[in-house]
Formats: sequence, C-alpha cells, structure tokens
Amino acid sequence: MSDDDQDIKPPRAPSGLSGTMKSAFSSLKTSSSGVMFQKDEFDIFVNKITMEAYIFHTKKIEEDIARLEYDPANHNVTVVKKDGTQLDLGAKLQWLVRPYFTKAREVAIVQTKDGEALDGFMVPLVHKSRP
Repeated sequence: MSDDDQDIKPPRAPSGLSGTMKSAFSSLKTSSSGVMFQKDEFDIFVNKITMEAYIFHTKKIEEDIARLEYDPANHNVTVVKKDGTQLDLGAKLQWLVRPYFTKAREVAIVQTKDGEALDGFMVPLVHKSRP
C-alpha cells in the first residue's frame, strides 16, 4: 500500500465539526432526475454541540433554494426551490444523523474544492410533523 492516494476525496468539514456522517445515509435514487445531489457529490456534517448542520458539495448550484424539509416518518430531506420545485436531496438520513440533524433549524449549504469552502448560503430547515 502506498501513501499516494489517487482517489478523489469527498468534501471535508472545516475543523471543529464533529465529523462526517457520509456513512450514515444512503442514496435514494440512482438517476439524476428529481435529485439535487448524487451520493458522491455531497456530504452531511452536524456539530453535535451547537447543532449546526452543513451540506458540503462539489458541484455548482444556484442559490434558489427556499428551504429544506425533513420528514421524520421516512427520513427523507426535500429541497424546495423558490419557484416551488421540489427535489430529493439525494440522501435518506440514517439513525446516526437523525438526533443532531433534527435539532437544526437551518443548514449551511457550502460548495467546496479540495477541502476549501468556495461559496455557501444558509437555508431554513423545516421539520414535518409525524402523523
């Protein structure tokens, strides 16, 4: 095994965050239709102390997101754009992420390259009520 890592690494969290939750979610769909990100295009981080939530992503996206909606019944996150269009985030939150993500009230959506933040914005996180 060599120290040379030829693989492209996913976005990294800035120091001080609790670490990646990438292993704690699974992709919902395989086609790009109706999905904001593919599995290898983003990562979710949550600070366990401050409950700050982050979505780090590699592709350029428009700042046309009105809010994110988390549904605790099926653990899906829906991206609601300002024009009313709804997309699946591309992840179904698993048990490791839920306790922290569900306490967040907003999410920072940050584009990264080589572990450095390029651009970002905050969006509200709405928690749907359980039936």
